[in-house]
Amino acid sequence: MIWNSWRQRLTYLVMSAFVAWHTLAMVIAPAPDSSVLVGTLRAALQPYLTLFGLDNRWDFFAPTIGSGSQLHYSVEDAAGARHSFTPAEQVSWFHPAYIWSRDWHYGIIDDPQLYADRAGALLCHEHAALHPVSITFVEYEQGEFTAADLSSGKHPTDPEFIAVKTVKTVECPAA
Repeated sequence: MIWNSWRQRLTYLVMSAFVAWHTLAMVIAPAPDSSVLVGTLRAALQPYLTLFGLDNRWDFFAPTIGSGSQLHYSVEDAAGARHSFTPAEQVSWFHPAYIWSRDWHYGIIDDPQLYADRAGALLCHEHAALHPVSITFVEYEQGEFTAADLSSGKHPTDPEFIAVKTVKTVECPAA
Protein backbone atom coordinates (compact mmCIF):
# COMPACT_ATOMS: atom_id res chain seq x y z
CA MET A 1 0.00 0.00 0.00
CA ILE A 2 2.74 2.44 0.99
CA TRP A 3 4.83 1.28 -1.96
CA ASN A 4 2.02 2.16 -4.42
CA SER A 5 1.85 5.68 -3.03
CA TRP A 6 5.62 6.11 -3.28
CA ARG A 7 5.66 4.58 -6.77
CA GLN A 8 3.09 7.12 -8.00
CA ARG A 9 5.07 9.99 -6.49
CA LEU A 10 8.33 8.69 -7.94
CA THR A 11 6.73 8.30 -11.38
CA TYR A 12 5.37 11.85 -11.19
CA LEU A 13 8.81 13.14 -10.12
CA VAL A 14 10.62 11.36 -12.96
CA MET A 15 8.11 12.59 -15.54
CA SER A 16 8.38 16.15 -14.22
CA ALA A 17 12.18 15.98 -14.34
CA PHE A 18 12.02 14.76 -17.95
CA VAL A 19 9.68 17.60 -18.97
CA ALA A 20 11.98 20.13 -17.26
CA TRP A 21 15.06 18.60 -18.95
CA HIS A 22 13.41 18.60 -22.38
CA THR A 23 12.18 22.19 -21.97
CA LEU A 24 15.66 23.31 -20.96
CA ALA A 25 17.11 21.53 -24.00
CA MET A 26 14.66 23.25 -26.34
CA VAL A 27 15.47 26.65 -24.86
CA ILE A 28 19.25 26.15 -24.94
CA ALA A 29 19.47 24.57 -28.43
CA PRO A 30 18.87 27.73 -30.50
CA ALA A 31 20.62 30.08 -28.05
CA PRO A 32 23.91 31.60 -29.24
CA ASP A 33 27.09 30.46 -27.48
CA SER A 34 27.87 33.98 -26.30
CA SER A 35 27.68 33.28 -22.57
CA VAL A 36 29.50 30.87 -20.29
CA LEU A 37 26.21 29.59 -18.83
CA VAL A 38 24.80 28.66 -22.24
CA GLY A 39 28.08 26.98 -23.21
CA THR A 40 28.12 24.94 -20.01
CA LEU A 41 24.48 23.88 -20.35
CA ARG A 42 24.97 23.06 -24.02
CA ALA A 43 27.91 20.77 -23.15
CA ALA A 44 25.69 18.86 -20.71
CA LEU A 45 22.73 18.73 -23.11
CA GLN A 46 24.63 18.05 -26.35
CA PRO A 47 24.17 14.24 -26.43
CA TYR A 48 20.43 14.66 -25.86
CA LEU A 49 20.19 17.43 -28.48
CA THR A 50 22.05 15.37 -31.06
CA LEU A 51 20.14 12.14 -30.36
CA PHE A 52 16.74 13.75 -30.96
CA GLY A 53 17.83 16.21 -33.67
CA LEU A 54 17.11 19.26 -31.55
CA ASP A 55 20.47 20.90 -32.18
CA ASN A 56 19.42 23.15 -35.04
CA ARG A 57 18.31 26.65 -35.76
CA TRP A 58 14.69 27.30 -34.92
CA ASP A 59 13.98 29.58 -37.87
CA PHE A 60 11.37 27.19 -39.26
CA PHE A 61 8.86 29.30 -37.32
CA ALA A 62 9.71 32.18 -39.67
CA PRO A 63 11.51 30.65 -42.65
CA THR A 64 13.34 32.57 -45.31
CA ILE A 65 11.09 32.70 -48.33
CA GLY A 66 12.65 31.24 -51.42
CA SER A 67 15.40 29.15 -49.97
CA GLY A 68 15.86 25.87 -51.76
CA SER A 69 16.08 24.36 -55.16
CA GLN A 70 13.94 22.25 -57.42
CA LEU A 71 14.86 19.65 -60.00
CA HIS A 72 13.56 19.99 -63.53
CA TYR A 73 14.46 17.87 -66.52
CA SER A 74 13.99 18.09 -70.24
CA VAL A 75 13.71 15.26 -72.71
CA GLU A 76 15.23 15.80 -76.13
CA ASP A 77 13.45 13.66 -78.69
CA ALA A 78 14.74 12.26 -81.99
CA ALA A 79 13.43 15.32 -83.88
CA GLY A 80 15.44 17.68 -81.63
CA ALA A 81 12.41 19.06 -79.75
CA ARG A 82 12.68 19.54 -76.00
CA HIS A 83 9.93 18.54 -73.57
CA SER A 84 10.27 19.99 -70.05
CA PHE A 85 9.05 18.33 -66.86
CA THR A 86 8.96 19.31 -63.18
CA PRO A 87 8.82 16.09 -61.17
CA ALA A 88 7.91 17.86 -57.90
CA GLU A 89 4.59 18.88 -59.47
CA GLN A 90 3.74 15.26 -60.27
CA VAL A 91 3.49 14.14 -56.61
CA SER A 92 1.31 15.88 -54.06
CA TRP A 93 3.16 16.83 -50.90
CA PHE A 94 0.44 14.98 -48.97
CA HIS A 95 1.45 11.70 -50.61
CA PRO A 96 3.87 9.48 -48.65
CA ALA A 97 6.14 9.15 -51.70
CA TYR A 98 6.73 12.92 -51.75
CA ILE A 99 9.55 12.82 -49.18
CA TRP A 100 11.28 9.96 -50.98
CA SER A 101 11.03 11.64 -54.38
CA ARG A 102 12.20 15.00 -52.99
CA ASP A 103 15.23 13.33 -51.41
CA TRP A 104 15.95 11.53 -54.67
CA HIS A 105 15.80 14.85 -56.56
CA TYR A 106 18.20 16.44 -54.06
CA GLY A 107 20.46 13.42 -54.48
CA ILE A 108 20.57 14.02 -58.24
CA ILE A 109 21.33 17.71 -57.69
CA ASP A 110 23.95 17.17 -54.98
CA ASP A 111 25.71 14.12 -56.43
CA PRO A 112 24.93 13.76 -60.14
CA GLN A 113 27.85 11.35 -60.75
CA LEU A 114 26.18 8.86 -58.42
CA TYR A 115 22.47 9.30 -59.21
CA ALA A 116 21.92 11.07 -62.54
CA ASP A 117 22.81 8.18 -64.86
CA ARG A 118 20.36 5.78 -63.21
CA ALA A 119 17.65 8.45 -63.02
CA GLY A 120 18.25 9.31 -66.67
CA ALA A 121 17.92 5.66 -67.70
CA LEU A 122 14.62 5.38 -65.79
CA LEU A 123 13.30 8.58 -67.38
CA CYS A 124 14.37 7.43 -70.86
CA HIS A 125 12.30 4.31 -70.29
CA GLU A 126 9.38 6.29 -68.82
CA HIS A 127 9.28 8.67 -71.80
CA ALA A 128 9.90 6.01 -74.45
CA ALA A 129 6.90 7.26 -76.45
CA LEU A 130 8.81 10.51 -77.12
CA HIS A 131 11.77 8.54 -78.59
CA PRO A 132 14.23 10.28 -76.27
CA VAL A 133 17.83 10.96 -77.25
CA SER A 134 18.93 12.56 -73.96
CA ILE A 135 17.71 13.74 -70.58
CA THR A 136 19.05 17.01 -69.18
CA PHE A 137 18.71 17.63 -65.44
CA VAL A 138 18.42 21.28 -64.44
CA GLU A 139 18.45 22.82 -60.96
CA TYR A 140 16.25 25.84 -60.36
CA GLU A 141 17.53 27.52 -57.23
CA GLN A 142 15.34 30.21 -55.74
CA GLY A 143 17.22 33.15 -54.28
CA GLU A 144 16.38 35.33 -51.34
CA PHE A 145 13.04 37.11 -51.58
CA THR A 146 12.40 39.87 -49.06
CA ALA A 147 9.32 41.71 -47.86
CA ALA A 148 10.53 44.77 -49.78
CA ASP A 149 10.50 42.71 -53.00
CA LEU A 150 6.93 41.65 -52.29
CA SER A 151 5.90 45.24 -51.55
CA SER A 152 7.31 46.36 -54.88
CA GLY A 153 5.04 43.90 -56.70
CA LYS A 154 7.59 41.20 -57.46
CA HIS A 155 6.98 37.45 -57.19
CA PRO A 156 9.37 34.80 -55.79
CA THR A 157 9.35 32.95 -59.11
CA ASP A 158 10.40 35.97 -61.19
CA PRO A 159 13.53 35.27 -63.26
CA GLU A 160 15.64 37.67 -61.18
CA PHE A 161 15.16 35.42 -58.13
CA ILE A 162 15.78 32.09 -59.91
CA ALA A 163 19.24 30.75 -60.78
CA VAL A 164 19.21 28.00 -63.41
CA LYS A 165 22.09 25.52 -63.49
CA THR A 166 22.47 22.45 -65.70
CA VAL A 167 23.28 19.49 -63.48
CA LYS A 168 24.00 16.77 -66.05
CA THR A 169 22.93 15.50 -69.44
CA VAL A 170 22.40 11.76 -69.78
CA GLU A 171 22.30 10.07 -73.18
CA CYS A 172 19.48 7.58 -73.66
CA PRO A 173 20.38 4.11 -74.89
CA ALA A 174 19.51 3.50 -78.55
CA ALA A 175 16.28 1.56 -78.86
